[in-house]
Amino acid sequence: RLVSNYNARKHRTISMRPVDVTPGIADRLLVTVYNRVKIAAPARYKVGDSVRVSKFKTVFDKGYTPNWTAEVFKIIEVQQTNPVTYLLQDSRGEPIAGGFYEYELHSVANPDVHLVEKVLRKRGNEVYVKWLGFDNSYNSWIHKDNVL
Repeated sequence: RLVSNYNARKHRTISMRPVDVTPGIADRLLVTVYNRVKIAAPARYKVGDSVRVSKFKTVFDKGYTPNWTAEVFKIIEVQQTNPVTYLLQDSRGEPIAGGFYEYELHSVANPDVHLVEKVLRKRGNEVYVKWLGFDNSYNSWIHKDNVL
């Protein structure tokens, strides 16, 4: 009785009663039901924007540690999926595997400013530095006036 009452009522999705659906109009109903265009929200970031990626923290991780990576990435592609996803590349131009959602990214005001973790060697007016948040392959010689 419950099912027969349910099937005898007009449904707003198909605009008719399920009892009245025949195999001849079933294809038309499928197109009507699943043809609605879902409009994705406009992308927050553009290609070429500099961003940081969110760090995954568990429940017991310290709250005073940063929530974002020290490394700055550049957006190389905006994928119009629902929700919007972004493909990134690092500072060397190597693409990062996988896509990132908007909530995992944070825009960077000064993408060319990096923090020095420590000075490893000195040579005349140059110093060999290790950059904070980067591995040893990024170590480089810079002028000593550029270190604060």
